[in-house]
Amino acid sequence: MSRRKNKVVPMIITVFIIVVIIYLFVHLEQPYIECSRTTTNDIGIQLQEVLVAQLDNNRIDDMELTRTIILPDAYLNDSDRYLDSMESSLEESYQYLGKNKVQFTKREDRLIATIHISDDETIILNNLEFFDNNGLEVEINPNTKSSEVVTLKIGDSYTEGEFMTHLKNNGYVCK
Repeated sequence: MSRRKNKVVPMIITVFIIVVIIYLFVHLEQPYIECSRTTTNDIGIQLQEVLVAQLDNNRIDDMELTRTIILPDAYLNDSDRYLDSMESSLEESYQYLGKNKVQFTKREDRLIATIHISDDETIILNNLEFFDNNGLEVEINPNTKSSEVVTLKIGDSYTEGEFMTHLKNNGYVCK
């Protein structure tokens, strides 16, 4: 009887250690990377892009992109019209993401678009161009194969370092 008792204690300890290890693997925080880029074009429009990506097993698992378009003083007199037009263009370009994936916020001089990408979806960065053609206009490059844009898709394979290098090589600052 005493021999059996001696085997039970090590078994309980072993099972406990295995449960703790499994718990730690399941609840370990997945690495996330935050990259940003701010550009100002020749007519003074500032575009800030902030991408937060979560990696799981060296694959992109989830992304959130916040794009802020800031108008210069020259366009503030008619900012509502310009911001409404930009929102409409962006809304149309993000229709492929489905409902509740994009939220827009307007302030006096800016439009903020928050885009959540979590399913088998693709997002294109660095694809907005603004120009004044007797009024402010935005051109959106939808070409995912263009060398001028950064294309990321849920499930793409990247280590943390590869992801950061990819974005740094395209003008983003990552942390």
